[in-house]
Amino acid sequence: MRGRGRRCLLALLLLAGTAACSGPGGAAPRRSPSASGVSPTPSAPADPPVTPAEAGRALAGILAAERTLASADPHVDADRRNLLEQTRDAQEALTMAAFNGSPDAFPRHTWGTPHLLVPREQRPPFWFAAIADRKDASGETRTAVLTLTKYGEHKWYLSSTSLLEPGARVPEIAEDRDGYATALDDDDATTAISPRLMAPLHATSAEEGTAGFAAGLIEKGPHTTGYAEEIASRRPKYKTDCLGYDSIFGASNYPVRALRTADGGAMVTYSLIRTTTVTSKIEPCAEIRVPPNAERLASQPGARKELRTVETHQYVSVVPAKNSRRPATVIGYSGGVTRVFAN
Repeated sequence: MRGRGRRCLLALLLLAGTAACSGPGGAAPRRSPSASGVSPTPSAPADPPVTPAEAGRALAGILAAERTLASADPHVDADRRNLLEQTRDAQEALTMAAFNGSPDAFPRHTWGTPHLLVPREQRPPFWFAAIADRKDASGETRTAVLTLTKYGEHKWYLSSTSLLEPGARVPEIAEDRDGYATALDDDDATTAISPRLMAPLHATSAEEGTAGFAAGLIEKGPHTTGYAEEIASRRPKYKTDCLGYDSIFGASNYPVRALRTADGGAMVTYSLIRTTTVTSKIEPCAEIRVPPNAERLASQPGARKELRTVETHQYVSVVPAKNSRRPATVIGYSGGVTRVFAN
């Protein structure tokens, strides 16, 4: 079965307290600098690698450039290149897809005053998160969770942007007396789900729903079990037209970022890749049509043998503290189709 290997791996990792397999020497996984859930207060703390002032300047610069380039008329190729050069990771994939689908797909957003979440202790590449209200061209305002990453010595990039789900709220982030947050290592063992396991568990929930290994670990919702229900309902409809249908989710290679929450849990940002394949089993079959949300990236309206669409999803989830007996909850999302293959 497709998910068997992933389920076995996740089971072993969870039973082992998120301990990872090691090579010669059996090095233990790194732990968070705040293993007890309370930020340490050293008597002589080292200078933070990123200050709130630097973070504020970096975010302001990126948002100001977005505003300036989006208001340019007419737009030229250099405008698109400049916007793309401000992005990395999942944000770059989504921005590039938007431009490929529509040359005039420039963001037109108005941003509120951001709240910065800057980790005191971290290793390069350095990063920080920001929470800000974002109003789009239609006038709708939603709260966004952004992460910015410094690749190289000076340059900051927008790494991810997720919008809070209706009714969702950002949890209170634990901050020390100087206003710095605590970043968690990927293998942090003080939360119900370690940050690096959040993406594969989410992928399992999206594919297998309430019957899967992740049942009870992640709260049911449109971006988890809802996907599994959607896949199950679509498969028989395609079968009627003698077409095969499958949709799988996987953790991406983009960064996973986690901050300690005030209750000892974590807020985690990460990305998933969804790959949906429609295949002609026998001939003649019904024509495989490119779905409306992928038409802007397709070179043709349909496929004869196989159509494969790739989506990039960005998520923000809240993970409770270890032994809390509560599931993780998805609170933010943004995403879309980033590639289409037809033959």
